[in-house]
Amino acid sequence: MHRQGSLRAALRFGLLYLLALLLVFAVGHRNQMEKAHQAEMGEELARLKAQEEALLKEGWQATQPHRVLSWAKEQGFVPMSQGRWAP
Repeated sequence: MHRQGSLRAALRFGLLYLLALLLVFAVGHRNQMEKAHQAEMGEELARLKAQEEALLKEGWQATQPHRVLSWAKEQGFVPMSQGRWAP
């Protein structure tokens, strides 16, 4: 009788041990997946920041006075200092 009780206790603790191992495995796997996802997001953030800087630089260069003047002349606009009266 005493052996059967200790066998049941051993099985019960063995089952609890396996469940604990499964829980540790699941949490570790989840953490690895989150870390990989964070790394991907970090790379994407760096790429987007570089793209933003390039766009800001391009916008800044496009608004420089000589670029605006050349664009306006291409579009047929006349600078105010050279304004003409239409007949």
